Amino acid sequence: MIRDEKITTEGIHELRKQIDDLDNQLMELLAKRMRVCREIGTYKKEHNMTVLQPTRYNEILDKRGAQGALFQMDTDFVKTVFEAVHQESVRQQMEIINK
Repeated sequence: MIRDEKITTEGIHELRKQIDDLDNQLMELLAKRMRVCREIGTYKKEHNMTVLQPTRYNEILDKRGAQGALFQMDTDFVKTVFEAVHQESVRQQMEIINK
């Protein structure tokens, strides 16, 4: 089977552009989320609270895992993503607490 490479390349180029645009939006949303996490870190410092809140952490993983399943994503994948996001949130809050 011979394929027209120009058509294939043009089609995938547009799809890749959409992926790049979505990745940029994800980065902007993550930056906004981290800004809120830093505000939470400041609040926790002012109120002498621990950074790690296990109940909240488990709640986030459970809710986002279930939400991911509704969007046809693997629950473990979604939990892995949010575990990484949470680790960065904790890291940023610890920087504030330790200042």
